[in-house]
Amino acid sequence: MMLKKTIQASLIAIGLILLLAACSNSADNVQSGGGDTRGESKELIVATGADPTSLDPRKTWSGPGYSINSHILEPLVFREIKDGKVEIVGVLAEEFENIDEYTWKFTLREGVTFHNGVPLTAESVKFTLESILDPEFNSPLSQWIKDIDEIITEGDLVLYIKTKTPTRGLIGGLAQVPIVEPGAVEELGEEFNVKPVGTGPYRIVEYKPNNSVELERFEKYWGKPGVNERIKFMIMPENAVRLAALQRGDVHIAENIPSDKIEEVKNDPNLDVYVTETLRVNMFVNNFDNDWMQQQKFREALSLAIDRELLVNNILGGNTIPASSVSPPGTIGFHDELPIYEYNPEKAKELLEEVGYDGSVIKMGAPAGRYAMDRQIGEAAAGMFEDVGVNIDLEILEFSSFVPKTDEGYYDIHYIGVADLTINPYMHWIGYYNSENSEGGYANPEVDALMEQAIQTIDDEVAIEIFKDIQEILYEEKPTLPLYYEPHMVGVRKGVRGFEPRLDEYIIVRDAYFEP
Repeated sequence: MMLKKTIQASLIAIGLILLLAACSNSADNVQSGGGDTRGESKELIVATGADPTSLDPRKTWSGPGYSINSHILEPLVFREIKDGKVEIVGVLAEEFENIDEYTWKFTLREGVTFHNGVPLTAESVKFTLESILDPEFNSPLSQWIKDIDEIITEGDLVLYIKTKTPTRGLIGGLAQVPIVEPGAVEELGEEFNVKPVGTGPYRIVEYKPNNSVELERFEKYWGKPGVNERIKFMIMPENAVRLAALQRGDVHIAENIPSDKIEEVKNDPNLDVYVTETLRVNMFVNNFDNDWMQQQKFREALSLAIDRELLVNNILGGNTIPASSVSPPGTIGFHDELPIYEYNPEKAKELLEEVGYDGSVIKMGAPAGRYAMDRQIGEAAAGMFEDVGVNIDLEILEFSSFVPKTDEGYYDIHYIGVADLTINPYMHWIGYYNSENSEGGYANPEVDALMEQAIQTIDDEVAIEIFKDIQEILYEEKPTLPLYYEPHMVGVRKGVRGFEPRLDEYIIVRDAYFEP
């Protein structure tokens, strides 16, 4: 294996119930959990594993970016998670209702201002959504709201969103779309990537790419103020570096604690650790630009070469389960009758011989620091591929350097984690299995038709059967190779109060504080 020296630096047992609250919803406590202790706490420091790449929320496409941005900018609606249930509640929208099968009405909160003092209006929302939908802007968020047909404003505080068809999951998609200030976007230009202007409880002080993001409390925030005067996110891709910083007390919270260090953290009298389920499927994406990847038997051989049980038990410490689907358990339509993907290296060798694989180099990519033990997973899987005779050229990069290469199709196969944040499977499938948007170039007209049918199916029971049909096709054709469901392992100092891990992996600390 040619390992390039370019390295830069419990089953979800609960059912997720999506309650579309079509009445007035208070969001004073959305994303929060603690009391107001501002007098006791000045700064909270969080170690994150990956650079957000951009703080413009219309461009952000990573979990760390979502977490950081959730303190600076706000969407119309967001997920509130209580007792293992997901409810969509209003944030900037005080009320929202589905007035017919094609139309949603949103009434915005009065008195909300952006960090630059400009009032929030329906035009701000319209600008944000239309800019995301603009093909020339090329926003990754467009897949979540692509069924919007028209946005109509009525005065300063009311807007209507009309969809092309009856559309399930629009509200869940809007939960992923923070609202930006149009004037600041125009005035700042490219600088908006590092100095976004939102309505959140914190505003940006400084963003140093691949180093840190520093925030300060926005004193004119419309809701409950943030607890700390400042929040600092330290970007630390290396697991050992994050853990050491937590142990020394340099940071108060650190995400992606290495699984082989969980017991060490548990036994440290100064630390606590959370190990929780998530909505993320970790997988390999096959690039159909490669002639070998176009052959289903070759993809099948790669899948058979992967010992998923070993990855889960030896590298991830048994803190999750191997994958059996492109969807995570607990989400709508999860196909619980599909078996875990088979491990059979001898059969893999037979298939490689059958397709006439000639030893061509397969370029493989994996990130470091973004997901739990991602570097180790990439290295182990590369070894498994080589064990059955595949010639692998593995490159491991920090996430901010890795993502642009996946976007340009540099790798023949790459490792990524995909979360079902909207709780509607087709929305997280679109980027990988829809012909128009597939990152790896996979195209199947039957899958496209089923996904289009699912989008227009409001009845959950009917939609569930469509989702299962899609999962069966993807299980057989293997455009991606699901590995396991990402566990979220977060370490905290003993004095941290008001922090709770979330199924969506957001590290939201607006109400968390450290009490020495």
